Amino acid sequence: MTIQVILVPVGAEYQAVMRGLKAVPHAPLVVAVPAGPAAFRAFLESWEDNSRFATQEILLMGLGGSLSPQHSVGDAILLEQVWDGSEGDGSEGYFCDRTLTDELAQRLGAPVGTGVTCDRVITTVKEKGRLGDRYQAAVVDMESAVLLETMPQAKVAILRVISDDCSHDLPDIAGAIGPDGSLRANTLARSFLKRPVAALKFISGSLQALKTLEQITLTLFNPN
Repeated sequence: MTIQVILVPVGAEYQAVMRGLKAVPHAPLVVAVPAGPAAFRAFLESWEDNSRFATQEILLMGLGGSLSPQHSVGDAILLEQVWDGSEGDGSEGYFCDRTLTDELAQRLGAPVGTGVTCDRVITTVKEKGRLGDRYQAAVVDMESAVLLETMPQAKVAILRVISDDCSHDLPDIAGAIGPDGSLRANTLARSFLKRPVAALKFISGSLQALKTLEQITLTLFNPN
């Protein structure tokens, strides 16, 4: 496995990956990227290393929401195909690099499935069910399709760890990520206060998923 660069959303996910790599000699380059499709696309288009990695092996890591009862909080899944869920009826599907994906899946003993990328956080059980049925997808995220579309020559693998399942509503945090990918702390706090039980479950799931993300990073890149 010769992954040249890891892309991971800025903040807690990036920090979890860096903790996982702390004891790893000769770790690949890790780049913190903005969350959300618009900000991520803008980043990739202006990324000074874009051409350097255009045909290299890239791993996009981070958290995702489950669209299937088969995948629970803390589960890891590799994506083989990702649909762009922001395109409505004109949705396009993109494929990850099969060889790299299979190699990572084998190393981790993790399943391989289909993902869908949306332009906001999907918070209700009803909408998750609709997305899962429409795309036959297991995971929803906000970045994967953008990477596959923007860097079509790269050998891309995508690893997601489930932070919220498909059987509970999240607090209404759809507006908590700004167009530039930044977290709006006040919006997040208000939505948590409105739904404290849902907020506690969401926080607990996120912490569990981040711990898994850290452990998986170490497993993947530790030569021992």
